[in-house]
Amino acid sequence: MRVVREQRTVLEGIPARICYKNIKNLYLRVRDGHIELSVPQRTAQRDMENFVRRRRAWIDERLRLLRVRAERPVCTYAEGEQIWLWGIEYPIEVRPLLHGRAYAECVNGTIVLYAPEGADVDMRRAAIETLYRAELAAAIEREAPACETVVGKHAARWRIRAMKTRWGSCNVRTAAITLNLQLAQYDVRALRYVITHELTHLWVRGHDAHFYARMDKYFPNWQNVRRELNAWARAEF
Repeated sequence: MRVVREQRTVLEGIPARICYKNIKNLYLRVRDGHIELSVPQRTAQRDMENFVRRRRAWIDERLRLLRVRAERPVCTYAEGEQIWLWGIEYPIEVRPLLHGRAYAECVNGTIVLYAPEGADVDMRRAAIETLYRAELAAAIEREAPACETVVGKHAARWRIRAMKTRWGSCNVRTAAITLNLQLAQYDVRALRYVITHELTHLWVRGHDAHFYARMDKYFPNWQNVRRELNAWARAEF
């Protein structure tokens, strides 16, 4: 939605960027050292302050995680570093590649990364992401049919995309479902949960009591799996 006007201010002691839009509800994002609010055009300062106050504990935790992330060494996908695949941490072994594009595979408890001499971080990262994409595509093909049978709905198309704020999304008009590339890092139960969640949106568009009643029926322990998935993600944040 297009931004009508912007404002910089401080809400509850936190630097804030306010984006006024033609929307009905308030939305919040936590950035590095500040927050961003998307609000209806006539929203009063008092309402924004109350909105932030009610979410203060969550905001503080996200800001803390951002600081922790900034202090952590950045993964360069180099020899000896470790990455996650389906809930298991594997060491990276780099092997020289004389021709072609860099690629990676999981072999005998190791992620073997084949890359040209002098390959930069972006090239090595791309190779790992290609591995994740292939693993996730195969897992979707393997896991989705059983989930579709349970839910009683079928996706018209499965897509994979790197997403920052969602594990998945569902276009209820086209029945196309998009899954976060990073799901390949976590236990396959998380993938089953997200697949079931998005398929359920083909019955119920939003997240209301009817939606959660269906989730309870289709995936009885979904809340535990969601909690574990979010905990894994925070640990790797």
